[in-house]
Amino acid sequence: MIDTHIHMVPGVDDGATDLEMAIQMMQLAINDGVNEMIVTPHFNLPTYHNQNVDEQYQLLIDYIERENIDFKLHLGNEIYLSEETMAGIKRGLAHTMGNSRFLLVELPLYHYYPFHESMLFELQESGYKVVLAHVERYEVFARRPEKLAALNERGIYSQITSQYIMDGKTRRKALKWIESGLIYIIASDGHDLVKRPPVMKRAYEIVVKVFGEECGQMLFYENPGMMIRDRELMVPVLKKKRFGFHRQ
Repeated sequence: MIDTHIHMVPGVDDGATDLEMAIQMMQLAINDGVNEMIVTPHFNLPTYHNQNVDEQYQLLIDYIERENIDFKLHLGNEIYLSEETMAGIKRGLAHTMGNSRFLLVELPLYHYYPFHESMLFELQESGYKVVLAHVERYEVFARRPEKLAALNERGIYSQITSQYIMDGKTRRKALKWIESGLIYIIASDGHDLVKRPPVMKRAYEIVVKVFGEECGQMLFYENPGMMIRDRELMVPVLKKKRFGFHRQ
């Protein structure tokens, strides 16, 4: 599997606090079946502004090379959508996903206005491909999934979190989102070793059981790999539909 959303760069945001914790998170992910990832520290001006990110990321690269670990690591950002971060992107302060044209974008959880859409479309007009992080968390899409479908029609992709699938309380909602055809990538959004660990294997198994191996491969491996190679993502092929949740 390829994890394209994880806060594992040590000491730069609310994820791994130091190199030791970052190494433990990486080992946990490897043991769970992940062999490649894009680390995505927060870019949310003025709080998280990528100071020291490159240097701290290099510590992980050096460790992988020194220990001869068969693991591929790329650098990106989770970019909070605001006027400040838009200006930061234009100034080249934010990282795309593994040096591709993809940006992982976080929206406000409870507020979504026309100017947010305008900023998303402006990013596209500037040549970027937009992936929305953890879409299951946004109030607007929970109430009005047709809003997400409209963004998808404009070429904006969506990602959900593996824990949302694994949690029995939210699993049915997660599977409905996948069945809708609006979800292109599943990632861990890992922040630590206990509360938000970087694990995805159980979520993969659930998706395969419900929607088939081809769907699981697309969401956990193929599309994440396409992102790294800077190619368009593909709509997952579902073996069957069973939740009665359809695109509006």
